[in-house]
Amino acid sequence: MKRHKTDKDWYNKTKELEEGWKRTQADFENYRKRSEVERGEILEIMKADFLAKITPVLDNFRRAFEHAPDDDFARGIKHIEKQLEDILLSEGLQKIPATAGTKFDPNLHEAISCEENHKIPGDHIIAETESGWMFDGKVIKPAKVRVSKGK
Repeated sequence: MKRHKTDKDWYNKTKELEEGWKRTQADFENYRKRSEVERGEILEIMKADFLAKITPVLDNFRRAFEHAPDDDFARGIKHIEKQLEDILLSEGLQKIPATAGTKFDPNLHEAISCEENHKIPGDHIIAETESGWMFDGKVIKPAKVRVSKGK
């Protein structure tokens, strides 16, 4: 003789399935949120990588202008450089300060030489040879600098 399930058995089974469904729904929502965060992090990494690849163009503009005549054409190209830099800055890129006399910071600067200098004290920057850049509070390219070792 076959035993029939009671209303209580059906109720318990329905409750068990409902709780399992709610757990699965919560797990999926957590997965969706986690995936969204990870996708944002990956996009930020890709953006930082792209910005790091394009920053040498700004250095090359600067080097070119050191030898360019002061005419309308050069001024026009200088405006294009400024436009590019403004776009990069609006995307979150930040220039690392590395002017002459600035204290050398190994977290931000890469010393390419250490030279005697009577005007600039030791452990201070003599000159920047390549710009340094940060994105989202992280150094993506240290500033390449010449450093004074003093007298």
